[in-house]
Amino acid sequence: MIGFDQAKKLILAKADTLAPELVDVHKSLGRVLADDAQALLSLPIVPVSFRDGYVVNSEEASVGKKFKIAGNILSGNPLAETLNPGTTFSIVTEAVIPEGADAVVEEELVKRDGDFIELKESVEPGANVRQVGEEFIEGDLLAKKGTVLSEREVALLLAGGHFELEVIRRPRLWVIAAGDELRHPGSVIRAGQEYPSAGWLIAMLSEQLGCELARVILVEDTVESLLEEIPDPESADLVVTIGGTGFGQKDIIEETMGQLAAEIIFQGVKMRPAHSFTFSRKGRQVIFSLPGRIGAAEIGFELLARPGILKMQGKPELEHLLIQARVLKEISSAGDQRHILRGKIENKAGEVWVEPLHRKSWHKEMTEADGLIMVEENRGKLKPGEYVNFMLHRSRLEAMVSKKLV
Repeated sequence: MIGFDQAKKLILAKADTLAPELVDVHKSLGRVLADDAQALLSLPIVPVSFRDGYVVNSEEASVGKKFKIAGNILSGNPLAETLNPGTTFSIVTEAVIPEGADAVVEEELVKRDGDFIELKESVEPGANVRQVGEEFIEGDLLAKKGTVLSEREVALLLAGGHFELEVIRRPRLWVIAAGDELRHPGSVIRAGQEYPSAGWLIAMLSEQLGCELARVILVEDTVESLLEEIPDPESADLVVTIGGTGFGQKDIIEETMGQLAAEIIFQGVKMRPAHSFTFSRKGRQVIFSLPGRIGAAEIGFELLARPGILKMQGKPELEHLLIQARVLKEISSAGDQRHILRGKIENKAGEVWVEPLHRKSWHKEMTEADGLIMVEENRGKLKPGEYVNFMLHRSRLEAMVSKKLV
C-alpha cells in the first residue's frame, strides 16, 4: 500500500483533463471554459437611458427652462427623428437616446404641466445616459480559459453575444456495484440480500461533481461478471466499481484489471477506512475501485476519487473546509495510516468540540455526521480535549452557521 498523499498525487497526475466540446451557452453552467472568451459586441451598442425621464440637450437645459413633450421613446423602438430645440421626449430605461439629445432628466427634477415640463435644476452633459461600451467593448476579455462558469458568468457571456461556448467535456460515467447480495431497487429482497445504496450514493455524488451518469449496473462477485459489464473507453471516460477490492477471496479487481489489459496505478492506500481503494487506467479511461461497504466507499470517493473527477473536467480541486476542533472522546492510533472518522460537532462555551461517531448503522452514521475527523499518520492516541483537524461537509455549513456551531 502507498501513503495517502502519494495516492492523491498519482490520481491528479494520471487523470487527464478531457477534450473540449461546443455547447449552447445556457447549458454551460458549472462547466469549464476551454479558451478565453471575448465580447463579440459592445454593450450598449448605442447610447441608452439609465432611467425613466425626459431627454434634453444639456446646452439649453437651465433651471426654469420649459420644453414641449413631443412624444414617447420606448425600449427597443428607437426614434428616427432628431430632438428639436425646445422639445423633449419622455423616455424609459434602456431606450435609445435620439440624435440631438445628450442627457436624461429624471421625473423628480421636473414640474409637468400638460404637454410641457419645466426644469427644477440644470442638467449636466451625459446625465443618466449609458454610453456606448460602458459595460464592455467588442473584443474585451469577458472570461478567462479555465473559468468555472457560474450563473453570473453565463449571463455575462450571453450579453456579450455568445450563444455557444467551448467547454471541457463532462466525464461519461458508469457505476458498477459488485455483490452476490445486491438486488435492483423495487425488486423483492430475501434474507441476506440488500439494495445497492452504495452504488447510487457514488452515482449521485459523481453527478453533483459534473459527471454525466450513463448507467448503474449490478454484477455478481466474479471476475467474469465484472469483465462482461466494464465498458470500453469510447463508451465511458470514467468507471467506478464498488466492491471486490478486499485483500481476500472476494478480491476480483486485480484479476479483472489484468484481463482487461488495464494498468493498476496503485492498489491499496494507507488510510482507514477505504484502505483497499484501487486506481487503474485503460488507455485514457479512469477506473476507481471502491470498497463495497458504504461508509468506506463514501470516504474513499470524497478524499481520493473527487480530486480526480474534478481534474478530468479541468476544475480546480475544491479546498476542504478544515477547522480545528477538540475531541470529546478518545481516538485510538492508526499507526502509519491516515485515520478518518465521522464526527458530529457541538459548541461548548464558544469552542467547537467534535464527537467521533461509531454507529452500528453505517447509513445513520453518514446522515448524522457533520464532517470527517482527519487524524494524520503516526499521530498516536488522541485524548479527550486534544485538537484535531475536522473537515466540514459543505452541505452542513449553512445549518451549522445558523446554529452558531462554527
